[in-house]
Formats: sequence, C-alpha cells, structure tokens
Amino acid sequence: MKVVIFSDLHDNIPNLDIFLAWVNLHKIPKLIFCGDMARLETLLYLREKFHGHLFMINGNADSFYAKDVRRLKNITFDENKLEFKIENQKILITHKPADLKKYLAEDNSYDFAFHGHTHKPWISRQDGLIIANPGTLSEVFSRSSFAILDTETGKLELKILELE
Repeated sequence: MKVVIFSDLHDNIPNLDIFLAWVNLHKIPKLIFCGDMARLETLLYLREKFHGHLFMINGNADSFYAKDVRRLKNITFDENKLEFKIENQKILITHKPADLKKYLAEDNSYDFAFHGHTHKPWISRQDGLIIANPGTLSEVFSRSSFAILDTETGKLELKILELE
C-alpha cells in the first residue's frame, strides 16, 4: 500500500487542491499529516475532498481545538505525538524536530519517524530507522513537497508537488 506524508500546509488551498488531485488519481487510502494545517476550515475542506484515513498531529500554527478534530470521522489525532502501525510498519509523527529527537531517545523501536515544522524536505536512515521531513505544501522556504511510503517495500521517496 502507498501512504502519503505531508506537512505545513498553512491554509494553502490551491496547493491542497493539486495535492489531493494527485492523491485521488493514485488512489491513496491513507494520509499522514505532520502539523500546521492552520484553520479548522482547511481541515474540513480536506475531509470533504479526501475520504480515506488521516493520521494527524497538531502543529504550532494550528488554531483549532482537539475536540473539533476528534469528532471527525476517519481521523487518528493527537496534539503532540502520534504512534501507530500501518501494515506492520511502526510509525511515529510529531511536528517539531526537537520533539521527535526527544521521543526517539525514549523509544527508538519505530520503522519510520516523521516531523514537519522546518519546511525543508529530507530523508535519513539511522540504525534501521528512517526519519524524514516531507517538506511543506505551503511553498514557504522551499518548493512544495510531500513523501510517499510504500509499506510493502519500505521505500520512502520525496516528491515535488506539480501538475501531472
């Protein structure tokens, strides 16, 4: 299964539309979001356009309440740290890299760990753990990007957001 990881949208609806067109074209069933959606209206818009499962974490620029997110269907949410499994891949997400470092010092039994916040996409492998920042969909500080995880092969790749 392919899962898409994205972060730091900051209410950029035009880029969200391009991103969701790609997601829906490729029939992606699950999304992982690493924080900074910004407004609840943007999250509601995303839910209207994407009907699969969304794993998400709060970011420092998010202005909605946890209770508002938790009432939405097909969302697994936490405010600071979220850990879950997708097809036997143990995944950790948080928003800030400093928090990710702290959580990994407590438990490094994950297969993948993702964060956002810096808007700079990168992938690193450390002792069997793959750590990545998918970049930003807001196109602030770098081109808009996201990551694609193939849970069958364990391959993770970065992709620049563009019209196909």
